[in-house]
Amino acid sequence: MNTIKSLKLALSMGALAAVAACTPNKQSGSVSASGKSSAIIGGEAVAQDDIVRKSTVSIIVTVLTQDNQQAQFQCTGSIISKDLVLTAAHCIPGAEYKKSVMYVVFATDLNKMERSNIVPVSDVIVHPQYGEGDARLRETIEKLKKSGNPNGDGVEISDRDQGADNYDIAVIKLSKSIPENYQVANILTDESILKNGAVVTLAGYGLTNVKKEQIDPKTYPNFDVAVQTGEVGCTYDKTVCYKLTQENESILKKTDVTVIQPFGETEVALDQTQGKGACHGDSGGPAFINVNGTEYLWGVTSRGTGKDGIDDCSNYAIYTKVHAEWNFISAAMKQLSPSTKEEAPEQYVADFEI
Repeated sequence: MNTIKSLKLALSMGALAAVAACTPNKQSGSVSASGKSSAIIGGEAVAQDDIVRKSTVSIIVTVLTQDNQQAQFQCTGSIISKDLVLTAAHCIPGAEYKKSVMYVVFATDLNKMERSNIVPVSDVIVHPQYGEGDARLRETIEKLKKSGNPNGDGVEISDRDQGADNYDIAVIKLSKSIPENYQVANILTDESILKNGAVVTLAGYGLTNVKKEQIDPKTYPNFDVAVQTGEVGCTYDKTVCYKLTQENESILKKTDVTVIQPFGETEVALDQTQGKGACHGDSGGPAFINVNGTEYLWGVTSRGTGKDGIDDCSNYAIYTKVHAEWNFISAAMKQLSPSTKEEAPEQYVADFEI
């Protein structure tokens, strides 16, 4: 059971589950780096010989909206076989779009990517239970409103009722095998080491910084639209609002953060209060943990929040645990690549301590 402090964390995270790090932007017809998608906040560029670089890719999605507007958004993914990539379910375009096309980009610098770096996606499988956490959270919010306690003051609520276990995970099939200079990530099989304070490494092509400039909601032009589009962010009580300016570099970066606590059975909460972490464009990207000198993939970027509800990625992040979802992943791998033998994930020393 958790207190009201974690409930507020979940309220904001649940609301951002589908947009926290993967936001559509109107684009031209070409496949290019989105103006609002680039690299991890507070991170460093990933070296060419780093396993993080060798197993991490950018995912670009171009869609046609119902009102015939073309838009583009970006996510991140991890290589789990010679022709399969793991990412977040909310990165997969749904029926809300008339048309959509997905590409995986094998390049560390999207400013310099070439056509040969771009591989079309031929198929995808989304976790069949994706969105259940959001639904439970909405039910919790409605119950609190009806009880006359919309903020849940003094109420203890389980992780599940706060939106935990949202099954935000999907497997992507490539139209051809990965390039020779890329490789399959090692998979962490014992997630018990993901304890409070454990240091983990996040990687992605998401924002490098979000600047905040306080504004007056009463005088800001088209205020409601600005809030809806993310141009303006406000605190939970709507008393303080900021214009948000997003910065990027369009290169693969990584940074270290620490584990706060498990969130439900299949997710983990990470601390991003030290000016480092995942943000827009990092959705679906990897979280690694180093064990005896080897980096093991354990997480997939799902959602996050900024302090007091401001969408600047400065508070917490929620990651889906890979091995906790291995039954789904394994079944998806067999369905998408039936001729490919699935290799057992590499193990590590069981008594290793953080």
